Amino acid sequence: MKLEALTVIFLIIIIPISIVLSEYVDNRITTEKRELEYNTKLLNATYDAIKSYQMNTVNNYTGDDANSRINDLEGAANTFYTSLATNFNYTGYKSEVMQEYVPAIAFTLYDGYYIYSPFTNLLTEVDSYDTTFSKDREKGVGLKTYVYYSCRYTRGTLDDFIITYSLDNYITIQGMINGKYIVDYGYLYNIAKTSSEEGIYKNGESYFYDGIEFNKTDTEEMKEFIGEKEYSYVKINGVKYYLDENYEGYDDGRTNKWGIFFINKDGTKNYSTTNGYSDTNSDSDNQNFMKYYNAIKNNKSAYEYYKNAYEFSNAILTPSSVSLNYDYWDKSTIDNDSTKRVKNGYGLNNLRASDATLWNNSASNNIVNLQEYGDINIFDTSIPIQKEDSSFNKHRKSIIRYVVETNLIAAISNYSSNNVDEYIMPKISEEDWELIQNEPCAVSFMQGMNIGSKIFNGYKVVQNKLSKEHIDEDDIYLLTTDNTYVRVIDKSLINATNPIHVKDKGSLKFYAGIWKLNFEKKIDRSSGISEISYVPMSYDVGQAYMGSYTSIMGNSQINYSEIEKSDMYTYVHNNFNPYLKKIYYMALGRERHGAFHVNNISYETYGSNAAETYFLKDY
Repeated sequence: MKLEALTVIFLIIIIPISIVLSEYVDNRITTEKRELEYNTKLLNATYDAIKSYQMNTVNNYTGDDANSRINDLEGAANTFYTSLATNFNYTGYKSEVMQEYVPAIAFTLYDGYYIYSPFTNLLTEVDSYDTTFSKDREKGVGLKTYVYYSCRYTRGTLDDFIITYSLDNYITIQGMINGKYIVDYGYLYNIAKTSSEEGIYKNGESYFYDGIEFNKTDTEEMKEFIGEKEYSYVKINGVKYYLDENYEGYDDGRTNKWGIFFINKDGTKNYSTTNGYSDTNSDSDNQNFMKYYNAIKNNKSAYEYYKNAYEFSNAILTPSSVSLNYDYWDKSTIDNDSTKRVKNGYGLNNLRASDATLWNNSASNNIVNLQEYGDINIFDTSIPIQKEDSSFNKHRKSIIRYVVETNLIAAISNYSSNNVDEYIMPKISEEDWELIQNEPCAVSFMQGMNIGSKIFNGYKVVQNKLSKEHIDEDDIYLLTTDNTYVRVIDKSLINATNPIHVKDKGSLKFYAGIWKLNFEKKIDRSSGISEISYVPMSYDVGQAYMGSYTSIMGNSQINYSEIEKSDMYTYVHNNFNPYLKKIYYMALGRERHGAFHVNNISYETYGSNAAETYFLKDY
């Protein structure tokens, strides 16, 4: 072929193809760069939302009541939109425009989740309504109703009940079991036949876990600083009650003036829990005070945790034809009946995944299949229930994923806007689902923006590591003899020359393990003059107790032991000596027993539905 012909072919065919390919490659590179940029901005905004929620909840001293939680979450969502709008102002997007591209934000919590999403008011079927704050067809954005991690189970004609799961081994049961109405809740463990087995073993009034004995005579006196003064305290349903042994609130000449206070939402001390203690008080007032006093000075929360877990787990795993050998408080009543009664087991030891009925239309018998791991026995004890790889945990994660995923798909697909034709939920990775199923998280979605060769459709999952509701197994810090708090998975605990290098109970009056939120800075406004920032665990008789930076914030590959192939229960069992086990299990049980649970408000057993009364019934 002549050179002229080749030149013509090159000019007419090759050069246009090269130009098109170059444009395509440039467009793909631009698209990838913009997608990375948008993902980064979405991630940063989600982090800001979590940080806002943490700042509000850490200084919310009065537990996790629904109203406070809703306000905190709405504040977190507003922070998310503000942060996202600030980031996108650099590329021309304004605040009000960004809401059109965010179909949902999910906040997963301990036993359920909220979805914060846009909605359209539909008031056409209402005869009359106030249009001051909302109008028909008007678009808004807000929190939807709280959704629990719940599943319905049916077996024959006698069993029809609901189990609400959580991010650990705590569940709530409500409904008909063996023809009787039941309301019960608690932490699930295997029931051991000997003290050395992996479960809870009962011997008289003592309870054993992993060979460690928990007896009600083995008590603690917890201490914290409020501002610049140390107080003893007890935590009841997420609220800490402090003992003031030099209360100056009386002005009528009383002697032996003691008071009990908690911290208000504004950071000030509130002494309204009791009338305090005084020689001139009525006997009933002093008796009420003494219950709190005894709970503070002789805290047996760890014992109560393992006792209650044993009784609840035993009821779950015992056949319904077998009578249990102990009395119990009937949680299915919230009246003034404080009579103990003997009960039979619930007979759920053979409950199967195929018994789950998340949606059942009786006319067509539509039942959702939740047999992701096969038709497993949910409460199978061949692998201990509390372990990460147990049948219970597999089923628990299936329920959480199904409940979250189906509602998110509906919330995202049902929303429409002027800028996006159709919202479609992106595929969430298995790694992110594992995080959602086990930790409190914020899950944000953003889609609909043109980023070049495709439309952006992304999501981000950010863990809330400072949740007040979830007492995770690896969130315990131990105080070493060099006055340093280290994480329970720190290698120094098992690699020390002297294996017993953690402070003993004698000088502290409590076992040297605390929950990580005790290290968060608080604000004390009780002086009325100036605000004092303080860390509750900072000092003891002038001696600084500090957190180990390398342990708490350092490189996990250097400072932490590997627990990827096991869970904390296995890790502690295999690596800790009995002394360290005692400290760890005491701290875990104490913190979980005093943590906020909505059931402590809804159902109580000691003649009242007040959480304090139920907690204090044995003091």
